[in-house]
Amino acid sequence: MNEKTASGVEEAIGEWIFRYYGLEGSLERLAGENLNYLLTTPEGQRFVFKAVDQASSQESAAMEFELLEHARKAGFPLELPYIVKNYNQEIDSGIKLPLNGSYRSRIISFVDGIVFENISNISTKLLKSAGKSLALFDLAIADFEHPEAHRGHQWELPLAGQHRDKLKHFRDPELQSLVAWAFDVWAGVQDTLATLPHQFIHGDANKENILVEGEQVSGLVDFGDACYNPRVCELAICLAYLMMDREDPMAAAESVMAGYSEEIELGESELAVLFPLVCGRLAVTICMATARQSIDPGNPNWFVSLKPAAALLEKLRSVGLG
Repeated sequence: MNEKTASGVEEAIGEWIFRYYGLEGSLERLAGENLNYLLTTPEGQRFVFKAVDQASSQESAAMEFELLEHARKAGFPLELPYIVKNYNQEIDSGIKLPLNGSYRSRIISFVDGIVFENISNISTKLLKSAGKSLALFDLAIADFEHPEAHRGHQWELPLAGQHRDKLKHFRDPELQSLVAWAFDVWAGVQDTLATLPHQFIHGDANKENILVEGEQVSGLVDFGDACYNPRVCELAICLAYLMMDREDPMAAAESVMAGYSEEIELGESELAVLFPLVCGRLAVTICMATARQSIDPGNPNWFVSLKPAAALLEKLRSVGLG
């Protein structure tokens, strides 16, 4: 997005925010794949403007709103965002942006904390805290249900195979072979998934969505990928990212798993599919990043995980995991 286009987008977003919420202030583009902006009012209040694809239904927004309320009422002890209702008491509404097209957009409260991605010295204590925090969230929403939870979306781990056809667009034959191996490993456990415990999960506990204070996780954000899945998918997705960029990824995994198991003890059948599912998530991450890199090579936020995901997959293959 060039400077002129970016200015036009920010102007349209500012007008939309004032029209529907009566808020105004400075806008700052946030890192990540989505079109998200930090709004800071003259009084110092901070909110997040979040735009999602127009195809995303109002039911999805309602599900996210109800999920967060459910977790809070269930006593989840860490920070969670609030979805702010607009003048019409709606939790989202449409917006049309220059060149970008139509979106459904909402305003979310800003949650303080350091993004896990920005932590340079990741301790064993912090990794355990990440696992434990995720398990506490899963316990809080274990009895949550919503029809939209079964909608299916492009990041759902049981549906990872839908991305395999993207391999034909890879230019690097070694990377193509590596990702094909990962899809094979993932496919080897698919028949087992239906037999495992299922529940609602966060579905995207990556480093950008985990907030930290000191050596403890302080909050979770971004619930747009929440869905009803095998419970073990929650931990597998988290591991796929927290194992990246680690000299000893298996030691990191053990720490996260230890924290998770303090609250939720996974069964043998769940543990048996855990690392094949990690391979599946990494395969999808690489496929999505490669596709986005070809679409917009000037936007590194779209493919920042490509190299570390490939490096982790190579390590997993070298030790015979999956």
